Amino acid sequence: MLDLRRLDILHRFATRGTITATAADLGYSPSAVSQQLAALEREVGVALIERTAQSASLTDAGRELVEHAAGILDAVETAHSRMHARAGTISGRVSISCIPALAPVLAPHLAALQGQHRELAVVAHETGSTTAAAAVIDRRYDLAVIDDWSAQPPTHSNGLAVHHLRREEVGLAVAADHPLTRAPLPISAARLREAVHSHTWLCAPVGQLSRTAGDLRLASVDADPARRWEFEGLHVLAALVATGAGIAFLPDDVARAQPGLAALPLAPRMHRTILALTRPTTREDPVIAACLGAVQEAMRR
Repeated sequence: MLDLRRLDILHRFATRGTITATAADLGYSPSAVSQQLAALEREVGVALIERTAQSASLTDAGRELVEHAAGILDAVETAHSRMHARAGTISGRVSISCIPALAPVLAPHLAALQGQHRELAVVAHETGSTTAAAAVIDRRYDLAVIDDWSAQPPTHSNGLAVHHLRREEVGLAVAADHPLTRAPLPISAARLREAVHSHTWLCAPVGQLSRTAGDLRLASVDADPARRWEFEGLHVLAALVATGAGIAFLPDDVARAQPGLAALPLAPRMHRTILALTRPTTREDPVIAACLGAVQEAMRR
């Protein structure tokens, strides 16, 4: 009988690409991961990993077993969820990730849920939206709260269940005493282009969803600012805008949380959507449902 834990390690290795990354993902040492993979090879009787002094990769047999492992692990998780549903208990360990700046919003509700169910252990992480979906698929997280800046947010993502939590308007963030706050609103394309050209532009680094959406909006009004100030985290940008260091696109909720800042509406309007991602295999699990409910309540408030 194949060891499920070793199958999971093999599956994670196939996803992560290296033994070192797999070990970091699991909190093991690289030698422990190598030992578990070697033990799995002895169980199946064929080589699963081709090793060199510098690298390790899957053999043909390894790739075939990974395909089987994905289905096996999904079936086991579905069965586990259904047994949890029959028992009706809220217990066990749940790993949740959320985008920066939302942790203070979610934490009180998740802590209250954990207080109600003493056998529930919630482990929370702060993770960017671009990597969260893959982390849920890989079972590093059971639930991820992300943001989506597209005009049409997805209804599904790589086979994951998508739960729409909140839609927020994105405005042009300026210091509270900025002259633009006294001008007619909303900010038209022409006025946005003028503001961008006459102020320091603040934004996230390349690859962040807010950066991609912001760049598309700027391109639509023929504005191409010098992007000299790039920072991770929208709350960091908000703090900088409040000092008068520059201007930026920010969601209204982020802007409202920062004293000394105003978010001016744009024409046409711009939005971001807060989403939660879960695996379909945990659909019936009351533990995941309870955590999702706590997240939904936090977003409603």
